Amino acid sequence: MLQSRFGSVPASAPPVGTLRHRWLLALAFGIAYLLLDRASYLYPMVDFKVTPWNPQPSLAIAFLMVLGWRWLWAVLVTVVVAEMTIRDVASPVAALLIALVLSLGYAAIAVMLQGRLHVAVSLRHRSDVLRLFAVVAGGCLLIGGAYVAAVVLLGGTSSGMAAAWLRFWIGDTVGIVVSLPLILMMLDASRRAQIARLLRNPEVLLQLGAILASLWFVFALPVAQRFNYFYVLFLPLVWIAARHGMAGTAPAMILLQVGVIIVMEASGISSLGVFELQALLLALAMTGFFVAVTVDERQRISDDLRRTLKLAAAGEMAAAITHELNQPLTALNNYARACRLILQSDSPAAHASLPDTLDRISAEARRAGDVIRRLRDLFKGGVEGREPVDVGAVAAAMVDAFRSHAGRIHFRLDVPAEPAPALADRVQIELVLRNLLQNAVDALAGMPDGTIVVRVGAGEDRLRVEVEDTGPGIEQSRVLTVFEPFASDKASGMGVGLPMSRAIVESHGGQLIAEPGPGGRVHFTLPRMKAEHG
Repeated sequence: MLQSRFGSVPASAPPVGTLRHRWLLALAFGIAYLLLDRASYLYPMVDFKVTPWNPQPSLAIAFLMVLGWRWLWAVLVTVVVAEMTIRDVASPVAALLIALVLSLGYAAIAVMLQGRLHVAVSLRHRSDVLRLFAVVAGGCLLIGGAYVAAVVLLGGTSSGMAAAWLRFWIGDTVGIVVSLPLILMMLDASRRAQIARLLRNPEVLLQLGAILASLWFVFALPVAQRFNYFYVLFLPLVWIAARHGMAGTAPAMILLQVGVIIVMEASGISSLGVFELQALLLALAMTGFFVAVTVDERQRISDDLRRTLKLAAAGEMAAAITHELNQPLTALNNYARACRLILQSDSPAAHASLPDTLDRISAEARRAGDVIRRLRDLFKGGVEGREPVDVGAVAAAMVDAFRSHAGRIHFRLDVPAEPAPALADRVQIELVLRNLLQNAVDALAGMPDGTIVVRVGAGEDRLRVEVEDTGPGIEQSRVLTVFEPFASDKASGMGVGLPMSRAIVESHGGQLIAEPGPGGRVHFTLPRMKAEHG
């Protein structure tokens, strides 16, 4: 990373390399500055030689930001040459004084952009664009005052000082604000790649045509009507800003600027008209860049949100797998211990139960595999494994499984006499019912007895499954937050069972709803399978 008295050049900036490369960069800067100064030297004020457009200071600012104070002399020499050859300043002393004022002013802007009011060269944040505008506008105001004072001190007339100062300020501000963003972004590798991709986009040709068409429409009108339709230039710029952000807006603003200069030069409009137009171009630039950076920020937030959601989904999946594998893994451990006890026993009856115990181990292992596979399908958003499922039969099987180890808790089951089918993933529906039943059992912990009722009702197009217990129930204040991830009232709870259950039900096109107490009541609905599926 290149160090300078201004600070550090961003790591993404192209490397300056050896001293020879720096000399070549200085030479390229000098040539580009002189050419750009000559091209923009139009409609100067006679006494102060102030022009409406001054984009060349942006080259000096960027050059000093890259190479630092030690190369200030290169800027000074270049400006002296420009003053003497382009602006016809006859006295070398006068040219040197004016160049010293301008060079130190550009260096001060570079210091501010890299110092306390640091502006990232990528210009991805609204605060960077705001600071850039503020530093440039404030710096040009001070430079303009010093420049006008230097001209008067060197023997120029004091008449029109205020007008010259104002025109210098507007001209330099517009030139730098329009040109510097693109130069800074070219110092950032990701921005360079983004602009390169943009140039290969066929849509850019349409947008280029829109810019040329808007320029033609505005300036083909009579002079008196042009400013009335200046808003037409906003249309292609806003289109580009909304589609491509800063990467598209920065080149578009330069194209608009060059187009306006060419049209004004060709039409021979008065300097007053040019000055007024530059004030409007400043508003155009600020509008375009703020729309563009807002689009960039929205895109960045959207990308960050997608990454966050992926991480959250991964975390929720990991927690869900841990939560759901706990039961089959516990069962596997218990069955393995049972096998050891059976093998240690001398009872023929105990040995006869060994195959059944091994079958149970195999079944629990398959169930654990099904849990992992179906949870993976759930978080991938897939619908694999869905088939006609008798929800009443699934509820009966879950109740029987809990009844066998629930002890003092009484279970009641209310299901339709006829099968109640739904197109669903059986394992995922089992997970939902297991979570709801386990929560009901936990709610009755510490009570002398309790009852859990499971009801399955079949409507014309919906199935409703309700789990109700005689525990304390859910407080009204918790009804809206009970399904939030990692929010659990249980000391050993992970807070993923209900959120995962809701995700499963909603992926099936249903709803999972908790009702306030007394008594715990949670129900979910599923779309009833259409007749053609049967």
